[in-house]
Amino acid sequence: MAILNECIEKMDKTLSSLKDSFGTLRAGRVSPALLDKVMVHVYDSNMPLKHVASITVSSATDLVVKPFDPSTSKDILGGLNKADLGCNPVVNGGAIVLKFPAPSEDRRQELIKQCKKYAEDGKVALRNIRKDYNNKVKKDETLSEDQQHDVLDDIQKATDEHTKKVDQMLAEKIKDIETI
Repeated sequence: MAILNECIEKMDKTLSSLKDSFGTLRAGRVSPALLDKVMVHVYDSNMPLKHVASITVSSATDLVVKPFDPSTSKDILGGLNKADLGCNPVVNGGAIVLKFPAPSEDRRQELIKQCKKYAEDGKVALRNIRKDYNNKVKKDETLSEDQQHDVLDDIQKATDEHTKKVDQMLAEKIKDIETI
């Protein structure tokens, strides 16, 4: 049924968005995804860092940012400092090296709290999607009462499955953060 497929597709997008949010939180190993939300002011406009530089992992705690245009190094450095990443960017030749310290126990607890917030936001989004599609089904006059009931049950099952996936993703991320 089209309504159910559309609902499941939106729920899948919510999980994908949650995965992206979890990717911005550093656990054991640094990842270029940490810099996904860093904006840099170059060429008279704000641009995502990944549009003006390549980002590579050089070790478990180091990221290397290599500007495509060497003249933008100072602007990139300014954007990285403004982003408050918890590390000091160091210019090394034509590249900028970001050395991330291992997170303290307090920082790990903050990360876990942030993960739980992201997961709860994801669950709220799933419930809102369920509510919207339940309303659509109830207003659809082409469906008989039995068909409406069946579709509502299927939407609830999809919501339950996606909620379980959110819980699994959260548990994996917390485990990842705790095993630094």
